[in-house]
Amino acid sequence: MTLLVQLLKLEITIFLVALAGTVAIQLLTGQIKTTGLLQGTISGRPRDNNQYVSPERIQLLIFTLGAGLHYLSLVLTNPNPGTFPPVPQNWPAIVGGSNVIYLAGKAYSRWLGGAGSKNSKESSE
Repeated sequence: MTLLVQLLKLEITIFLVALAGTVAIQLLTGQIKTTGLLQGTISGRPRDNNQYVSPERIQLLIFTLGAGLHYLSLVLTNPNPGTFPPVPQNWPAIVGGSNVIYLAGKAYSRWLGGAGSKNSKESSE
């Protein structure tokens, strides 16, 4: 039975390393496009003037990567092998709040962000 468990661990490790390697290679060669990953668009504006650097996307990316890396460190230092460590109690609120900030920014750029462009267009004429 221990041989089967060791074989499964090895297979899972090989699969995850191959998956990470494939993604890394495709990111480096440009097959996975990251252009505009941190940019948002504002509805109602002309196509050449609707892009902005999205702080809500940046904070969501930072919070997600930070939470994932922290949990990975908890898994690697887990004193009970074969089990996952419990998720810290304040994490759902923190990650949920981060997603609310992202969604609020998307809603603003969708429904209210274009309103300012109409007023500035009229005042420039």
